[in-house]
Amino acid sequence: MRRLNVDVVVVGGGPAGLSVASKIRDLDVVVFEEHLRIGVPKHCAGVVGYETARAIEAETSPRVIDHKYRRVVFTTPSYRVDLVFKRNIAFHVNRPLLEELLASKTESLGHRVVLGSRAYPQALRSVLVNGHTVRCKYLVVADGASSVFRERFTDDKPRYLVGLQVRARVKNLDENTLYVFYTNLTPEFYAWIIPLGEEALIGSASLDSSRARRVLQCIEKYIGISATSIYERFGGLIPIYRPLRNPVLREQVVFHGDSVPLNKPYTGGGLHYIFKLSPVLAELIEENRLREYSAYYTRIFYSKCLLERVVVNYLRKLKTYFLPTRVVKQLNSLSLLQELDFDKHYRLILKSISVAPVLAMLGFSGVIKALYNALN
Repeated sequence: MRRLNVDVVVVGGGPAGLSVASKIRDLDVVVFEEHLRIGVPKHCAGVVGYETARAIEAETSPRVIDHKYRRVVFTTPSYRVDLVFKRNIAFHVNRPLLEELLASKTESLGHRVVLGSRAYPQALRSVLVNGHTVRCKYLVVADGASSVFRERFTDDKPRYLVGLQVRARVKNLDENTLYVFYTNLTPEFYAWIIPLGEEALIGSASLDSSRARRVLQCIEKYIGISATSIYERFGGLIPIYRPLRNPVLREQVVFHGDSVPLNKPYTGGGLHYIFKLSPVLAELIEENRLREYSAYYTRIFYSKCLLERVVVNYLRKLKTYFLPTRVVKQLNSLSLLQELDFDKHYRLILKSISVAPVLAMLGFSGVIKALYNALN
């Protein structure tokens, strides 16, 4: 068959594409995934906050959340911040299991998940897959940080950090603690250790993959991990290019996930906004009201992300990416740090300004000026 007509084509079988497909009931949906297995290759650290963890559990299974943390230790070139909370503040997501369950849910609705099939842009309502033209009423673009569809349809080249991770057997790590490291070698981001019982994920990200690798090796040496203890290496891309002001094109195409990108500017995590927006996006597609998604997207994501992005760009410019750790420490000492703040960083910015207006004007005057320019 050279041509196929369906209601909805979803490009990308990751959490973004599958979470939308698994919510559409009354339309015919086909998901095209370039890899041969759902959830492979791995490329995500998988740490989320309370609200996102609850949403993921509700959509899939409590088994997807496989570890919880109530302590976060930040180590910078000049100081250390140790935060201990009364309740769990962060949660680790088993990404392969999450994607497998979403794929099963999608297929249980009668939709198709086609593996080993990479889709290429042809027109606004058609894609080319394995030599076949597939036409659709709606096209959901969820093809990741290096989105070829975004580059084709918006003429905007993706920009991203390269993240590297290893999974290894470890000793003497507190399994309830997240460890975050800021170094002069990678001033644009940070490194991390995520304990998972007798194992841990150790990772780093940078604009330069060689610098990320050097930081990763330093951390491995710091905590005494031998080469024989490492049994898995993987990596991924963290998008840092400007989010689309409007993810909907001509009421036919909608960008979702890292192709937008929907990630939080400071940490790069994308699951929070994916699970916030996917149910509404699926409903509007099913009801033929996709044009209404733009306003919802702006309210829930874009306006808040703009504030966070301005701050992050300012921190990168001054090479002070570790500065928010001091802010978080002060807010915690004032009992102003809450569970929702882990995923909603704009709340931290607003709180820091509200409790210390003079210091905020002095310390973040460049941020405020940049925000004003971005809005005008």
